[in-house]
Amino acid sequence: METVIQSRSRTVVIGPEQPFCIIGERINPTGRKAFQALLQAGDLSQLETDVPEQVAGGADMLDVNVGDPLADEVALMGEAVKLVQSLTDLPLCLDSSVIEALQAGLEAYEGKALVNSVTGEEERLEAILPLVAKHGAAVIGLANDEDIPMEPERRLEVARKIVSAAGDYGIPPEDVVIDALAMPVGALPNAVTLFV
Repeated sequence: METVIQSRSRTVVIGPEQPFCIIGERINPTGRKAFQALLQAGDLSQLETDVPEQVAGGADMLDVNVGDPLADEVALMGEAVKLVQSLTDLPLCLDSSVIEALQAGLEAYEGKALVNSVTGEEERLEAILPLVAKHGAAVIGLANDEDIPMEPERRLEVARKIVSAAGDYGIPPEDVVIDALAMPVGALPNAVTLFV
C-alpha cells in the first residue's frame, strides 16, 4: 500500500518504493521565542525564511505548526497554509492539537494534506477522523492511547484500532501512516539493568 500526499502540483508517495519521507519541522514555535512573539503579533513573516531553507535542505514535505497559547492559532493556521503554499509546491503536514485550527488549515489547503496526528484515544479519534475524511486527507496514527505502551504487541493493537476507526469514517488504510513511536533504549523502565 502507498500513501499519496499532494500539493497543487507535487505528489509525495510513502510506501515500499519510498519508505522514508523527510518532513521539515521548522515551522513550529516550540523552543523558538522570536517565532512565538511573531505569532502572538499575528506575523507570519518568519515563514518566508523557514520555507526556502527547508526546501533547500531536502525536505519532501513541510509540517505547519503555529500553535502558541497566546496566538490566534485558528486564524494563523489558515493564513500559514496559504502563505506556505505560495512559497513552495511541497505537500504539507498540518500539525495542531486544536481541532478548529486543523479545520482551518484543511479548508485553506489546496491538495491532499497529511494531518499530524491522531492517537488511539476515543475522543481524539472522534474529533480528528471526521475532519480527515471530510477533506480527503491522510493522517499519521500514533501507536499510543493514554500513554505510550512499552510492549510492541500493545502498540500494534493501538495501530489496528486507529486503522479500523479510520475505516469507519471511510478513510482507506493507505491513508493512515502509522508512527510506531520507536523508543530509545534509555526510555525503557529497565534500561539500567537491561544490558548489565
